Amino acid sequence: MRRAYLGWIVFVGVLAAGFAMVCLTNAVRAQGYGSDFSRFVGDYSGQVVIETPTGLAKRDLDVTVRREKEGFSLEWSTETQRPDGRIKSDRYFVAFKPAQRAGYYAPTDKIDRFGKRLPIDPIQGDPQLMAKIEGQTLTVYASLIADDGAHEVQTYERTLVPGGMRLKFSRVRNGEAIRAIEVDLKNKDQTQKLR
Repeated sequence: MRRAYLGWIVFVGVLAAGFAMVCLTNAVRAQGYGSDFSRFVGDYSGQVVIETPTGLAKRDLDVTVRREKEGFSLEWSTETQRPDGRIKSDRYFVAFKPAQRAGYYAPTDKIDRFGKRLPIDPIQGDPQLMAKIEGQTLTVYASLIADDGAHEVQTYERTLVPGGMRLKFSRVRNGEAIRAIEVDLKNKDQTQKLR
């Protein structure tokens, strides 16, 4: 009888441990930790030639992925040399944290032009953002309503490839494709090592 009692205790203990492991695994998945962003961390750069209404323009692209306290940050910049020689620069920064859905990340804040971190506010014109990691691809979706009421969706697919990442960008406005760019960005660390 004592042996049966001990067997029952062991059975209940194993059952409880298994239940705890399932709960822990589901909690980790729910927080988004199942998709590891660490392989994307780094600095990447490249160039692409795009067609503009005034002719062809060269665009320099830089992407930086960094670890953050709660997740990761993504900074990207573009510098476009226009046909008339003028340079146009844009820089964006968004921090993301794991969302309740496995593999997805929600935005936490941005940095303004003075370097101050601010919450993202779609009512003030910021896009609604979401990041997703699937396999070797980190995708960021940006959706916004323009002042004229038009709906615009921008999709940035950043896929890891040997030596860097491939960026596929698309911009759709009111269901119509406005722009699509595909360019390979080199890992800056690898570029420096090659010199």
